[in-house]
Amino acid sequence: MELDLRISADVIHTMDPGRPNARKVGIWRNRIVGVDEQIEGLSARREIAHSGAILPGFIDAHTHLQLTGQTLNALDISGIDSVDGVIKLIADYAAGLSTGTWVEISGYDQRAFGRDLTADDLDAAVGERKAWARHTSSHSSVISSAVIRDIEDPNLRQHAIDARGVLHEEEQAVVQQQRLPYPIEEVKGAVATAAGLAAQDGVTMSIEAGAGGSIGSLNPLDLIGFQELIDEGRMPMRIQMMPSHDALHAVTGGMDAFSRGLDLGLRTGIGSDMLSIGPMKFVLDGGMAVRTALLTEPYIGTDSCGMLRDDLSVFRRNMIDAIAGGWTLAVHAIGDAALDIAFDIFDESFRLTPDHVGGHRIEHGGLIRDDQIPRLAALGLSVVGQSGFLWVSGDDYAEQLGQDRVSGLYRGQSLVDAGVPLIGSTDRPLPGSPLQGIRTSVERRTDQGTLLAPAERISVYDAVAGWTTSAAAAAGMGDRLGAIREGYLADLVLLSADPHAVPVSEITDISIVDTMVDGQLIRDADGLEDRS
Repeated sequence: MELDLRISADVIHTMDPGRPNARKVGIWRNRIVGVDEQIEGLSARREIAHSGAILPGFIDAHTHLQLTGQTLNALDISGIDSVDGVIKLIADYAAGLSTGTWVEISGYDQRAFGRDLTADDLDAAVGERKAWARHTSSHSSVISSAVIRDIEDPNLRQHAIDARGVLHEEEQAVVQQQRLPYPIEEVKGAVATAAGLAAQDGVTMSIEAGAGGSIGSLNPLDLIGFQELIDEGRMPMRIQMMPSHDALHAVTGGMDAFSRGLDLGLRTGIGSDMLSIGPMKFVLDGGMAVRTALLTEPYIGTDSCGMLRDDLSVFRRNMIDAIAGGWTLAVHAIGDAALDIAFDIFDESFRLTPDHVGGHRIEHGGLIRDDQIPRLAALGLSVVGQSGFLWVSGDDYAEQLGQDRVSGLYRGQSLVDAGVPLIGSTDRPLPGSPLQGIRTSVERRTDQGTLLAPAERISVYDAVAGWTTSAAAAAGMGDRLGAIREGYLADLVLLSADPHAVPVSEITDISIVDTMVDGQLIRDADGLEDRS
């Protein structure tokens, strides 16, 4: 047998408990043949020496490539800390657009100004144009008066007027109905750009959250765009689509088990190793950045506990139907009250469908009480968290929740100790990367240096597992992805240094030299020494 490629490195962390470290790995076609002595004596068509570390490729278990691409194509106002500065920047940008073109604004976060932007602010910048400033969290938006005037429903139009153009959660449908869908070619361009940047951060697989639905999609036929990008050789990573629950509709053929689903009986697990259907996404509550995550106790200084995005009976019916229809569920629940609701519906669903497929997930789990951890474990749920949020927003979270609730923020070690799988993700277009997530999981510090719940620190190994072995298992691919071992798919990330060996604060200084997906180096970087 002749290998296609043999790579040597200073250290290879395989994430295989039976063989945790190696120095060489052999690749044939799209599979790992073995490491070290397992490939001794085999010739190779190409030999590469890498001065650094190799890990299994990072799997971003909850991301939004479509929204990230949309953000990159819009006017970025992040970094501007005054309303006057933002108005000027938008006005200068709008002046260069052709008549009738939407002014789309990204990087918006009201915390930078101490208040929300308003329709009046946007009008001052764009005049009679339609303008849409989408919050970085996607949980709120601000629209100009031109958008408000074209809202067809008079009650919704009046609400937008009264709210001065500020929309939260499902209220954003009024702007989405006017601006979306994007043409498929635009969706492809946005996704290709976003995927290319994610690959530069070491990501070899992304799970696209909210596909085909209202919160994560630019076109309800978005799957076509992803398939075409793969067919055209323009997708540098594996993709798993996470359909949004609002894509469910009435179906026949489920008999007594379920009455709502997707046509053709589509469900979790259909597809290939390059493009597949993953869990069904349900969004129960909002986000902490805009104070809409549903809590059991109010946000500090307010009488608000956040909100549910839909009627509880709708969530209950659809979650029960989805589980009966063979779906794994990924349930967005950030606040602790939303988690209680999710647990109750999961418990009822499992009793009604005892042979469910399993692998169900809580997306985010931003605030988890002590008493909720045993229930997570008993229900067999995993938590797909974003520890990197603590880096950029941890101080704000602590302020809005109070110190007595900080211990519940984006938990780590307490979940590991309870046997709850802890999975890493970025939730792009929010800021972050796998290495940032790993660092913050281990360090538990904000960008201001604040230490948050140090008892929740986890090891580098467990943090890396969240982006590799645990994430692969969550994607239903744990038997062939997420580790460097014989027979597994050849997805790797080549790092300039070893995250296990550098000081924790320097993990984010490590460079991504290259990624390998399905046996192919994506960049084939100049820094690799070719010894063929």
